[in-house]
Amino acid sequence: MRVLSISGELPRPGKPGSLAPVARQMASLQKLGVDVEYMEISGPPKIKYLMALRAVRTRVRSVDLIHAHFGFSAWVGLAQRRRPVVASFMGGDIMGTLDRNGRLSRGSRLARRINLAVAHRVSAVIVKSEEMAQALADVHPHVIPNGIDLTEFAPQDVPVVRRRLGWPEEARIVLFAGCPAFPNKGYALAEEALARARPLVDRPLEMRVLWNVDPAEVPAFVAAADALVLASYQEGSPNVVKEALSCETPVVATEVGDVPELLRGVPGCHVCPRDPADFGRALAAAVQHGRLSTGRETLRARQLELEQVARRVVSVYEDVLRSRRRSA
Repeated sequence: MRVLSISGELPRPGKPGSLAPVARQMASLQKLGVDVEYMEISGPPKIKYLMALRAVRTRVRSVDLIHAHFGFSAWVGLAQRRRPVVASFMGGDIMGTLDRNGRLSRGSRLARRINLAVAHRVSAVIVKSEEMAQALADVHPHVIPNGIDLTEFAPQDVPVVRRRLGWPEEARIVLFAGCPAFPNKGYALAEEALARARPLVDRPLEMRVLWNVDPAEVPAFVAAADALVLASYQEGSPNVVKEALSCETPVVATEVGDVPELLRGVPGCHVCPRDPADFGRALAAAVQHGRLSTGRETLRARQLELEQVARRVVSVYEDVLRSRRRSA
């Protein structure tokens, strides 16, 4: 089976990015025998997708199927009619991206309408959470969250990793998931919660940011933290929460996407309302909890290991190609 993966620019050494989960998923498919070609969309933000339309018509000649990651990438995939398109929606492309006031921006509302229309034109849709599936119920999407490599994301010797990263060994470290400049990520809530938590913690409490970090270093950042904080207004199925569970790092998060389901029943993890006092108390408890005891078994029980998820994606491909042959 030959698949053309269409996405934004994938991270590589010296050039971090937010699409590491896409790169890991496609690599896991290759391990199962799928022949993957990559088409990365780059260029000026306002015209890069238009620039890719011509290229995709040439690239599809050598493949059986297109797997587009993100709504606009699926729009590019549909610029040709030779091959079926499977669209993986990420979260904000279907649910929208909220601003600091918790409202959808005008641009986000427009993008959401475009992506909803695209979802009705592709051969199959993959979404990351049940919340996203409900928004696309009429196209019967497959709910397949991104998987986690439990070998790559694993508990580590915290003092050793902190010395290598240059983090203080004596402090409690909170890791903020996301770019502080992105309104949707809720950095202000995390900062205020940190201030509320400091008087409740037995050691100095500091925050590090997981953004613009080389993908090879992400497991160390997650494993070296005392807790991960996710303060987003909107998410699909945030990989960083699963990465924290795999590293046995406690998580404090807002009630977004599939996070409540992921953290349900995991001692040391907390899902909180957007209240700095509540968030701060949960943060103080999390950083003093110690390593999780059930994070990795939670991922296994939910079939979120990388290979398990890859087999589900291959099954979608096979269904699409069978349907294509029947209709030919």
